Amino acid sequence: MNSDKAKKIGIVKTVLKIIGLLIAAAGIAWFLLPLKRSTLNVGNLFGIFICLLFAFLIIFYGKIARSGKAGRIIMRLLGVLFTAGIIWSAYLTVLMNSFAAMHIPENTDIIVLGSQIYSEDHLSLSLLSRVERAREYAEENPEALIFVTGGQGSNEPATEASAQKKWLVENGVEESRIIVEDKSSDTKENLENTMGIYRTMNMVSQASPEFGIVTQGFHMFRAMKLAEEAGITPYPLEAETDFYIYPAYYGRELLSLTMWHFEQIFG
Repeated sequence: MNSDKAKKIGIVKTVLKIIGLLIAAAGIAWFLLPLKRSTLNVGNLFGIFICLLFAFLIIFYGKIARSGKAGRIIMRLLGVLFTAGIIWSAYLTVLMNSFAAMHIPENTDIIVLGSQIYSEDHLSLSLLSRVERAREYAEENPEALIFVTGGQGSNEPATEASAQKKWLVENGVEESRIIVEDKSSDTKENLENTMGIYRTMNMVSQASPEFGIVTQGFHMFRAMKLAEEAGITPYPLEAETDFYIYPAYYGRELLSLTMWHFEQIFG
């Protein structure tokens, strides 16, 4: 290889490394955005770790790979796993948005999925968006019932369902339209317990009753699938996602969806 061609290849490699490092830095900055809302969870920690791994591969791949057979095997394995992980994440991202075009029929009863509360008067941003969407829907669909869900976590002063009901009543929704499920600890139980209440009330008119599922878009695919498993014919009713907290919950949902797929495969 002549020196000019080698220089050109070297320049291209350097430019690509710089672009890669800028992408990694931008990713880290994106996953740090939730800190503006005091949100730090496994989602943004996971995202930051992946971005740091990307930067590590860019900087040290060649050096370690040239250090010997063991280094070459390790770096190739890391490279393959990283690439597979990016492809997998892209696939899951497509799934997260797969129900966006569906529309809920008028006056369909809805289930508001639970999320963190700090007091009965202080709902997390995610949950506040969900009850706001539920109130909006209730105004437009006066015959629909609203099932609020969620028990009391170890770090919560009350049940998530009671906080939702309180907010909805204070914001104009008739109390008689609100049905409380306050024993669940996760999305699967939110839905299964609601179906238990629904059947107890002798309200089942079909094998798979229709419900609107109120949650954020990133959470909708898994929620819809869990609703189907609970015997529900679900429709998406998407709540707004706060821009600053989205990266944390997006990262967490990637992990949750991966776990859900493993459960589907291995039971």
